[in-house]
Amino acid sequence: MTDIFDILIIGGGINGAGIARDASGRNLKVCLIEKNTVGSATSSWSTKLIHGGLRYLENYEFRLVRESLKEREIIKNIAKDIINPIPFIIPHVPTQRPKWLIQIALFLYDKLGGKTSLPKSKKININSIIPNILKNKYNTGFQYYDLQVDDKKLVELNINDAKKNGAIILENKTVIDALRNKNFWSIKLNDNSFIKSKILINASGPWINEVLKQVIKINSKKGIRLVKGSHIITKKLYKYNKAFTLQNPDNRVVFVIPYKKNFSLIGTTETEVNTADNPEIDEDEIKYLLNTVNNFFIKQISSDDIVDTFSGIRPLIEDYKEASRVTRDYIFDLNTSQDNAPLLNIYGGKLTTYRKLSENVIENLKPYLNSSLLPSWTDSKEL
Repeated sequence: MTDIFDILIIGGGINGAGIARDASGRNLKVCLIEKNTVGSATSSWSTKLIHGGLRYLENYEFRLVRESLKEREIIKNIAKDIINPIPFIIPHVPTQRPKWLIQIALFLYDKLGGKTSLPKSKKININSIIPNILKNKYNTGFQYYDLQVDDKKLVELNINDAKKNGAIILENKTVIDALRNKNFWSIKLNDNSFIKSKILINASGPWINEVLKQVIKINSKKGIRLVKGSHIITKKLYKYNKAFTLQNPDNRVVFVIPYKKNFSLIGTTETEVNTADNPEIDEDEIKYLLNTVNNFFIKQISSDDIVDTFSGIRPLIEDYKEASRVTRDYIFDLNTSQDNAPLLNIYGGKLTTYRKLSENVIENLKPYLNSSLLPSWTDSKEL
């Protein structure tokens, strides 16, 4: 390609797709390169929720929860065809979080994001609403709302919009070298073709530091932790359109969510791994998820009830805490070494905040972009 792009993005997950959509709609020439097909890795192996992050409140991540709740409302409005509001029920466990703590958390959850079209949380008698599902000792509970989403479709809709805006999307292409000078990057692909771009964005998710070291040839200043999240899909466990947030003694939670009419989606685990390639569930994870469900549900399940499994890798920012307490927030690492063409590395992030992350990427790059840049726009146009 002889054109010089304004922005070249490595990585076709939800963050890369969101950036491509935002930037291409602001009068920028955009190219995105994905080594497989878009949305084929982490972004399609999530718990498939757009949520505010109720449990992040325990880590005092009020900014992240506020942003996530605001984004939940925006995505509900712009992605109506792939969104399903669903009530979540938290059974109260006397040996876990006290009732007053859950009620305070839910009060904040209702208020932090501002105006919302979702129903407010409330205390409930579980057996009177959905009888004969949970064991009698879990009769007291709390209900709140979040959103189910088709995560892969969300990536694809963003990519489709980017294409309509003129973005070039290259799938099944690998960046094998990145040469940098003062004015632009020269990117070499595995077919020996070259692409030039004024700005390079590394949005490769779990492979971010691998791309930095092996392709861009820069040592990362930031560490990431690769955390595997695994799910099991079982035959439908109950007929109601309600999900459960189950508390475990290790302070983690496991979701049980209606899935594709005839199934239940159960997850997720948090297991640290050394590689992002080819994640698979292991026996300990299966046992963990089955035991969690069986602790709460009257109907007991076994591995015979599992019809499918999937695992994804979350690239979490290294802060040396337990995996469940590591932030799901994102960090930008902008490198303009010796006044060379800019490099922006994106660490962390979550499905819910992809749109705001993408908007913030362009805001951070404004000093390096042309003066004809159009204003932000993705919060109102439907996908």
